[in-house]
Amino acid sequence: MQAFLIDSSIYIFRSYFTLPENWRATENQFSTHAVYGFTAFLLDILKQKDPGHIFCAFDESLGCGFRHQLCSDYKATRELPDEALAFQLNACRQLCRVMGISEMASTIYEADDLIGAVATKVRQGDAQPVIVSRDKDLTQLIQANDLYWDFGKSHPKTQRDLEMQLELGCSQMADYLALMGDSSDNIAGVPGVGVKTAKQLLSHYASVDVIMEHLDQLQDLPIRGAKKLADKLDASREQLFLSRQLATIVTEIDEAPGLESVGWQGIHQDAFAIFCEEMGFANAFSSRAAGLKSRQF
Repeated sequence: MQAFLIDSSIYIFRSYFTLPENWRATENQFSTHAVYGFTAFLLDILKQKDPGHIFCAFDESLGCGFRHQLCSDYKATRELPDEALAFQLNACRQLCRVMGISEMASTIYEADDLIGAVATKVRQGDAQPVIVSRDKDLTQLIQANDLYWDFGKSHPKTQRDLEMQLELGCSQMADYLALMGDSSDNIAGVPGVGVKTAKQLLSHYASVDVIMEHLDQLQDLPIRGAKKLADKLDASREQLFLSRQLATIVTEIDEAPGLESVGWQGIHQDAFAIFCEEMGFANAFSSRAAGLKSRQF
């Protein structure tokens, strides 16, 4: 039994930046091209997998989440959505509801955290989490029996597949990001520590904690610039642990839904047809939706 846990923003923005603005909402004439692409994406997953369980996580915490309280610079380079984009993001949440798909956003936690928490509960229900994303940050959640899948771009990958590709353990991803930094989230790394050095350090020591406990041994490692590593890390000690905290996905959220709550209910065909009309899609998806499980009342 599998549960598909979708990092919605990845696939909404893929459509937002690649599709033409050929569709408009009837009420306000905002473009709905990202909604169109996300609709096609969800219909494809539902057709291919006919999932028993599916969940879409959304972001609502940009600028106000708990990580922003820890560090004011966190994601400071990202702009808040304008009214037109916010309309499309909200419409995608509405789309999930009419398609019978469980969805959630939080002003405290990010979509990654919601996926992490649902994955934990799904495992407790003896189901296999299939994390649908292409965001490397989410690889830290992957355990031995999980799958990671960038739908439409690759086959599902196991923990072993990912670790061979990443050249480090999935559980080390947050430590890796803390060491080298993550410009996309504006997380500072250790000055002078790049991709290669971070991976080399984590090949010798399991985590940032263990590295910092063995600073006196770093000079003997077969790493370029090893003699200066201890000083660099010690000078950035506070920032390093803060960065690791920022990069670590939360996996315990009480309000996150469990396995029973993310069961796919089937498409509410009438509501879906009205939604498509309001989004300016006309009958573009009617035949594809009609061939899928419908919600029963």
